[in-house]
Amino acid sequence: MKIENTVYIVTLLLLFSCGNQKKEETVGKEQETKPNIIFIFADDWGYGDLGCYGNTQVATPNIDKLAMQGTKYTQFHVTSGVCSPSRTSVITGHFPVAHKVHGHFAGNEKNQSRGMPNNWLNENLKVYLPRIMQKAGYATAHFGKWHLGGGGEPNGDLSAPEPKEYGYDETRVWNGNGPSWKGDVHWPTTRYMDSDTLWVQSSSRIVVDETINFLKRKSKEDPIFINLWLKDPHTPLWPNEEQRKPYKGLEPDKETYFSVLTDADYHIGRLMDALETMGLEENSLVIFTSDNGPAGYGPAKIAGSTAGLKGEKATLFQGGVNVPFIVRWPGHVDKGKTDTTSVISAVDLLPTFVDLAKTQLPKDYRPDGESFASIFKNESFQRRKPLYWDWRFSSNTEHNPHNWVSGAIRLGDWKLLVSSNNERMELYNLIDDRFERNDLSKTNISKTCELLAMLSTWQNNHVETEAE
Repeated sequence: MKIENTVYIVTLLLLFSCGNQKKEETVGKEQETKPNIIFIFADDWGYGDLGCYGNTQVATPNIDKLAMQGTKYTQFHVTSGVCSPSRTSVITGHFPVAHKVHGHFAGNEKNQSRGMPNNWLNENLKVYLPRIMQKAGYATAHFGKWHLGGGGEPNGDLSAPEPKEYGYDETRVWNGNGPSWKGDVHWPTTRYMDSDTLWVQSSSRIVVDETINFLKRKSKEDPIFINLWLKDPHTPLWPNEEQRKPYKGLEPDKETYFSVLTDADYHIGRLMDALETMGLEENSLVIFTSDNGPAGYGPAKIAGSTAGLKGEKATLFQGGVNVPFIVRWPGHVDKGKTDTTSVISAVDLLPTFVDLAKTQLPKDYRPDGESFASIFKNESFQRRKPLYWDWRFSSNTEHNPHNWVSGAIRLGDWKLLVSSNNERMELYNLIDDRFERNDLSKTNISKTCELLAMLSTWQNNHVETEAE
């Protein structure tokens, strides 16, 4: 009896042990299917501001290496030519007009004059990208620029919610409320930072440091989702003498601008090295892109590049909204490939990341974008939905000849741009004419009318509405 009991107990222990092992293996495999996601969002980094996109003057070896290890896309679009609206789409999956974010968040009086009655995004909305990722089991963080409400005086609203309230486990930001930096060290509260010379020179380094630290602390727990939103190369730009060394002898604006780009590139390289050292490289999706095209002022006016695309920041021509987009995920996207056919938008990021997180959107939520997860099977993405743009601050001035456009739509290969009251419009086939030189609005009237009707309907639907 004792021997039989012993055998019985051992058998039970083995069964229990094997059952646990199978359970652990299942959990492990399930976690492997959920990649870490690191979304690097630069600020005012133009389509032509990278060596891998054709720039021969500026050195960006680490981002160029990222492109060689993954795939770069030539037809990625943001949803606005300026910061806050563009960023709104990333975390809501909606075109920014749905949330009345028509321009960048500034002082409250200016926000209200722009038809932006809320001085920050409504933190109580059901669907935000970080909140969904958090519910899907991800450790979530936002490090760097926020600019979706709050920030130090004179333009920030100290009563705005901290970014953490939108679904992040950890945050440390500028242009937002909550923990920040002073110079290159942690600071517990919100502050105005544009006059902080040390911070301006160190912003890329400190935000990458924060990201690496988070990865080290969290990498053995849950899958990780990080928004790493750079300041550079947005003004102010005050590179120190060490950062300027590679470009000494160039004209001042190029020396300044290129120094900042190369410094940011160096720290992105540090992040890539850290992922490799920690053994996270294989199961980490890394995306690099920008919130809009290069600025038409400051050093970027001379040194910033759209690689020939028309327009710049604060316009709806391709130079303002067509930006670099580089994706690396070993085993899921081809190495060294350039995808010229997939038409992708920032409004697609939320549904795509939700797919990768193996979770579902609420049934009553309607994304404006669509998942492009097919690219992770090395398939081109075939867009079905049109892309729309809204711009409330157009003016036909000699200083900005591209800023007459108040709305635009892209459907398939075609893009229509219109002025307020439809007094002026231009139509382009972006496959044949990616530099928007040959206006076809008067020769292809049927396509012009088709797109104008769609754009007008969309604009009318968003005159007074706000997403629930």
